[in-house]
Amino acid sequence: MTSSDRPERTGAAPALRRGLRPVALFGTFFVLLCGGPYGLEEVVPRAGPGLSVGILVLMALVWAAPYALLVSELASALPAEGGIYQWFRAGLGPFWSFQLSFMDWTTWVLDAALYPPLVASFVGTLFVREPAHWFRWILCLAIIWTCTWLNIRGVSLVGRFSVLMTALMMAPVVIMIVLGWRHASLSSLIPIFSPDGSPYSALNYALIWALWSYSGYGSMANASEEIVEPERMYPRVLAVFLPVSVLTYVLPLIVALGVTPEWREWDTAQFNQVALRLGGPLLMLSVTIAAQISSVGIFNGELLIISRMPYAMARDGVLPRGLERLHPVFGTPARVLILQAVVYSVLTFFFGFVELLVVSTWLALPSYILQFASPVMLRLKRPDLRGSFRIPGGLPVLLLVAAVPSLIALYALFSIALPHLLIGLGFVAAGPVLFLGLRWLGCGSRPRP
Repeated sequence: MTSSDRPERTGAAPALRRGLRPVALFGTFFVLLCGGPYGLEEVVPRAGPGLSVGILVLMALVWAAPYALLVSELASALPAEGGIYQWFRAGLGPFWSFQLSFMDWTTWVLDAALYPPLVASFVGTLFVREPAHWFRWILCLAIIWTCTWLNIRGVSLVGRFSVLMTALMMAPVVIMIVLGWRHASLSSLIPIFSPDGSPYSALNYALIWALWSYSGYGSMANASEEIVEPERMYPRVLAVFLPVSVLTYVLPLIVALGVTPEWREWDTAQFNQVALRLGGPLLMLSVTIAAQISSVGIFNGELLIISRMPYAMARDGVLPRGLERLHPVFGTPARVLILQAVVYSVLTFFFGFVELLVVSTWLALPSYILQFASPVMLRLKRPDLRGSFRIPGGLPVLLLVAAVPSLIALYALFSIALPHLLIGLGFVAAGPVLFLGLRWLGCGSRPRP
């Protein structure tokens, strides 16, 4: 950590540090919201090769691009710590902003809990063929608390760490694409749908994975006051990140289908087999390690953005005052980070990957819809509020941009299986109870600064 990263010891209260510059912001975007193509192999045998690739391209146009435009306008107009919470509060008031922020925060917590078990399972197999549950959990705890320690030390360190991890996780993917591109062919995308199931179930499965892949574009706004010139940098970095992420997903899949056309037999580590055929054991080992680096990078980035929403809400008096206190040296919300680490330690002991993925995606959908509506509400409610970026064309164009991804989110919202729907509704019902309980304890009664 350089001297510029460290708060001066002047006796003044610790403050947030603007430590995320463009390259570090892009690296954090990449490890947090993309993380490489790892995991997409699971879609192909369930949805079909053509649908798996086609839905990623289509959703980039009708979901990801409008999503990025809407978030860019919001991040430019309201570059405040807490991001999404601040946008909801400006348009909806305290009660509904709390409910939707709680759902968004819960979504990210559940999503973050996916990654330590993935890495722990891989590392555990290096010692024994079938590691025991308690052994995997100990490895999870090591990942959780190491990443928490990194985050406590500040956004500058997280940003530099993210840039390094981006390079490490993408180097073998680029080599795999270069070596395997001669095998790529449009014929490998046939059939479009998997004949082993119905087109409807295949579409729903591919859609869930595409929503998961193109999600969270507003998340880094939670740390807006720690980004250098967020009103300008956020839209610009997001504009570069979006096409890079699409290519990161699509190109390796096309190469993999050409190199290993037996797509019905694909498993969760298919890119390892592709790398083995193209570059031998050394490339396969590189891809295997890169996949684990990706999971650690995503989790580390999620710790950063998840902690800032409770901090901002505590600063506004919505959550207990103690959560707004910053680390006296590093200027980070250390108490929130430690509390989150305890939550992850419990979640990774009790829940599996699929349950967390589906429930977290379902909980995110209402938040997405309100994020898409927020620019419209702000233009109507506060027409004087304007940042350095605004979607051109006036209100009609803005409504069109917001309508398309909103309809996709509504479709996905009502296509979730009943057991996962009930779990999601349980989290939704907890929001009002928590809000009223906090009001009873006196939170939310003091005026916002």
